[in-house]
Amino acid sequence: MSKITAAKAYANNEVAFIAWTLDGMIEGCVGFEITRIYVDSGEERVLAAWVPFKGQSNPDWKPQTTSVWPVQKLTWRDLTLRRRRDAATLRRLDDKVKYRIRPLVPAAAGVQPVADLPAKTYDGPPFPLAYADGGAETNTVLATLDHGKVQAAFTNGILSAQWLKHALEEHGETLTIEAVRDHIESPGDKIRRYLTGDVLGLLGELLRRAAEEDGQVRLALYELGDRELKDLIVANRGRVHLILSNSSKGRKSDLWDEGNSAFRKDLADTDGLEMLNRMFNNNHIGHNKFAVLLGADGQPKAVMTGSTNWTSTGLCGQSNNAVIIESPELAAQYSGYWEALLADTQAFTVPDPLSTGTSNKQGADLRTANAREQDQVTLDDGTTITAWYAPCTKATTKKAETPPDLAAVYSLMRKAERCILFAAFLPSRQGKTSIIEEAIRLGLIDTSLLVYGSISDPTAMPNYVPPPPRQAGGADAGEDGGDDLDPAEKKPQPAVFDQGRIHIVRAAALTKKDIIGQFEAEMLKVGNAIIHDKIVVIDPLSTGGAVVLGSHNLGFKASYENDENFVIVRNNPSLIQAYAVHVMDVYEHYRFRATQQQLRREGKKGWDGFLSRDSAWLQGYVDTDRGELARYFSGE
Repeated sequence: MSKITAAKAYANNEVAFIAWTLDGMIEGCVGFEITRIYVDSGEERVLAAWVPFKGQSNPDWKPQTTSVWPVQKLTWRDLTLRRRRDAATLRRLDDKVKYRIRPLVPAAAGVQPVADLPAKTYDGPPFPLAYADGGAETNTVLATLDHGKVQAAFTNGILSAQWLKHALEEHGETLTIEAVRDHIESPGDKIRRYLTGDVLGLLGELLRRAAEEDGQVRLALYELGDRELKDLIVANRGRVHLILSNSSKGRKSDLWDEGNSAFRKDLADTDGLEMLNRMFNNNHIGHNKFAVLLGADGQPKAVMTGSTNWTSTGLCGQSNNAVIIESPELAAQYSGYWEALLADTQAFTVPDPLSTGTSNKQGADLRTANAREQDQVTLDDGTTITAWYAPCTKATTKKAETPPDLAAVYSLMRKAERCILFAAFLPSRQGKTSIIEEAIRLGLIDTSLLVYGSISDPTAMPNYVPPPPRQAGGADAGEDGGDDLDPAEKKPQPAVFDQGRIHIVRAAALTKKDIIGQFEAEMLKVGNAIIHDKIVVIDPLSTGGAVVLGSHNLGFKASYENDENFVIVRNNPSLIQAYAVHVMDVYEHYRFRATQQQLRREGKKGWDGFLSRDSAWLQGYVDTDRGELARYFSGE
């Protein structure tokens, strides 16, 4: 009988997340072999691994398998379910897979040795291993976009990854911002396609459908800076009705709309394209990124929303998500919001030129219409969706009173029984007046609640230390975009927050100071945001689970001052778990990097970058709260 008592897998369109539970220590265990099994064909593929044992070296960062270099955790992400690591290409969608997890020990007489090993590509002597027992298999999962009447996709846009450096070297290039930008801004480029995954196709899907079905598309966008998407709008110019808000003030000038200005001019010069300039040019922003498909009869059919800005960085240099929801009722609600934005813009002062500042802000009619929860929509498969639009407050600047849209989210969070997961950009300083503060508060009240989150900017960390008031300046914009030093004080800023079962990390990359083992220095960003998702997942394994997703930054500022939208989705376990997988993917990726930075700055020694040759690593998972995440996701 195996020491593994439970094993479960979950998947979205990009990765699978696997968790397993033990009934106690496994004497001599040096990790776990994980094999992906294709259910329809029976093909088996042992997952790849790059980190060698102590006493070995992998200087060329060539993969072996987990039969050679096993997993020393009780959760794992199958990053190669879709994303190959030997080439910048994706595997096909809609494969049914399951996983076999087997504990490994040093080879000895009387235990079955591991066989069929790949050719040796590393330095140092082999470390022969054997199976401690037969292990366990997970349930079957599907790598898919489809969740009933909802399609969901997630970008691969995490740049602080070892593969990116090697992918560029294959092109004879070095890892620089300029090199990455050249690739991500070039339509058809393999690295661009790899990083954006299925999101690029989802963003343009309603435009393509409008052309096929003789329909129309209503678009509301914050940023438009991707040539391929701009060209798609132009190609469908007779069918597009675009509200384009201003992008932020330029870093190289004091002029607004620096990011959108070039494409705004192109679109303005395009005959047959209906475009409205919604220019705030101040701290209010038109932060939406949604599209509504109208059929040939003019009736709403489907809506696309999510966190992804229509820029090359949004597609390829950030973690982002997008959904298409097939629902005439929900599409009609979004279409009504689009019309309200259109009417609201009529009262705006038109800046002349468009790059100058204004005092424009959203009017009372729009705010009043947004202040109530939209009617719940129920899809054919029982999925329920509730939409919220912003701004939804009478006050036009942020106040202390909880806005109605976030009150609805907080109400859901307060009903959490086991788990709250989130991924956020920068809702506020120190996470105050946002879902970050609320998640921490709930985790402190109920110490059995698991709270896992990732944040893009160090200023949003709950343990961030702001500069003295006399040195603070500017808006809560987080313009350092992930720098770990406060520009005013030059003090190291926190990379992790751990309190009980509350675990929060911020986006981080390995720097030259953080190098361990055969890991190499990485790139953190090519723009401002790194984690750009706006997601809260509540009890993803429960029948009462929910996911909150959209453009809303999940803080009071967004509700009071921005054009925003989000949806609360319930009664769709497949979709909710797909979002949970994405949040855990982002969290697990940055956890290692953030921890290395945190320990270095505290003068402490972190992981050395090599696998342990004994079972000491396992003790904490069995005896402490370190194993709680695996116990939850494995269903125990």
